[in-house]
Amino acid sequence: MKRLVVAFFILSVGIFPLLIHAQNELAATLEVLNAGVEVQRVNTLNWIPVSVEAIVGVGDRIRTDATGRARITFFADGVDTELLPDTVYRIQQFSGDDTQFTIQAEVLLGQTIQRLTRLLDAGSSYDITTPTMTLAARGTAFAIRVEEGGRAAMIVTEGTVNAAKDAAAADVPPEFGIRADAELSDVVRAATFAELDAAIDGCTASVSTGDDVSINVRVGASTDFPRVGTIDAREIDRFMGVTEAGAWYRINFRGGFGWILSSSAEIVGQCAGLRVFPDNFGPEDTSLYESVGDPVEREALTLPVITPEATANP
Repeated sequence: MKRLVVAFFILSVGIFPLLIHAQNELAATLEVLNAGVEVQRVNTLNWIPVSVEAIVGVGDRIRTDATGRARITFFADGVDTELLPDTVYRIQQFSGDDTQFTIQAEVLLGQTIQRLTRLLDAGSSYDITTPTMTLAARGTAFAIRVEEGGRAAMIVTEGTVNAAKDAAAADVPPEFGIRADAELSDVVRAATFAELDAAIDGCTASVSTGDDVSINVRVGASTDFPRVGTIDAREIDRFMGVTEAGAWYRINFRGGFGWILSSSAEIVGQCAGLRVFPDNFGPEDTSLYESVGDPVEREALTLPVITPEATANP
């Protein structure tokens, strides 16, 4: 009998910390907004269909099919995540209490919308990881997209979200977005993911000239900036940005960027919107150039340097 008691005591001591840990973990409510939602419980292999609602916790995965939509509510006063179709999402940590808590989740694929209407104190945190960047928010609303290859993008609608990858990090304000693949992109103005992609990837374009005349490429968006070479109009097939006045266009040039002045430029096909730069933007980083046609004399610049970061201010 003594051996049984001792064995029970040892077993209880071993299990007790696990029970304490489990008590510190909170549960969230999964609500089905549109049919096509499944849950994979932690440490299990099977996916369980959910038709109305369910309780989910740390380690659980939730996925939606091509028509499914779901909402995960962490706290009833405005801390929730909406899962759009074709999304896979996992709760990594949900602990604490109603006043101080830690929420960590992972968006593996698809699109989600995060809402945090309550202000988080210094003891609370809300972090989202994706295959290519991590996001930290405080009292905000933002959307995340993760593509099949792992490329992630994020757009902020309220508050500020910090995006980080390796040693790089950037604060993203409202009405701006960022994207991450091999590295973090610039912070650019965007209200939709289509606008974000257009601002980062540019738009298909064409430029025509009356004769067989090459176009001057300058290091900034003004004739006051040095010329760094010329380009045949037929070689220009994409614009990477435009000035507010609309006369100057940013193009890919010799491994970096250059600017051309054109009155005949036009966008070819659909474009959600070119990235807009301040008038007289520049100079570009000429160290990126693989080769330069004309000498670049930085001391000859007569205009103040306007950096890409300046365009990230709301």
